[in-house]
Amino acid sequence: MTQTLEAYDIEGITQTINERGYVKVPGIIPLEIVDRARELVERYLTDEATEATRNARTQRVGKLAVKHQLFRDLMCHPVVLAVWEQFLGENCFCGTWSANTTFPGFNTYGWHIDYPYWSIQQPWPGGNISGQTLWMLDDLTPENGATGVVPYSHTLGCPPAQPTDVWRSDGELLTGKGGDVVFGHGAWYHSARPNTTSKPRTILLGMYMSACIIPQEDMHGQLAEIENPSELVVKVMGGKQHKPRNVGAK
Repeated sequence: MTQTLEAYDIEGITQTINERGYVKVPGIIPLEIVDRARELVERYLTDEATEATRNARTQRVGKLAVKHQLFRDLMCHPVVLAVWEQFLGENCFCGTWSANTTFPGFNTYGWHIDYPYWSIQQPWPGGNISGQTLWMLDDLTPENGATGVVPYSHTLGCPPAQPTDVWRSDGELLTGKGGDVVFGHGAWYHSARPNTTSKPRTILLGMYMSACIIPQEDMHGQLAEIENPSELVVKVMGGKQHKPRNVGAK
């Protein structure tokens, strides 16, 4: 990862997330890293495919941090961490880290919010508690399933109303190039879109969370599977997050 933080307006990026709900930053990931990450994900897709994923025309690949050093590097990318540490606080961590691929013919979609907001009773707490990150490993186009998003939806304070499978007039498509990264407020409305092309498209998904939030994935268990993780990896995977203990216990 060769980019320097000085090349990015971190304060401006976080301000846009707060105001509009998301922002796309072009070309954060070098294309050679994008290609290598895609090659690895394609291998995992083949190895882990099931009849269910083949029928669904979509597949998730989990435990990326355990699978390869490259994905630990991307999870700890300095620009990504700088954005979320300013947005969520220095002790934020990555609570879920996976790849999401839609194959030709995928057409199941719907507007939704992500964890932790769907687990929290309304009214939702104020302030920033989570942020979603999308690393584009393929160009995203209207034809191959560019993510649908609703600007300013993070300010509405409630989940999308039914029906959720109808395109909204206030929706936008997040198109972009491989290597672009999208930062989204954790409460934004978003949706997968149909892939009408002849090729799959893949993105990486990382949800970063305030230190007080329970991770969606067992990041602590995944961390235990990594041999000699760096201090940064330990921090980003929640290794320094407060762990429950009994009062008075030795």
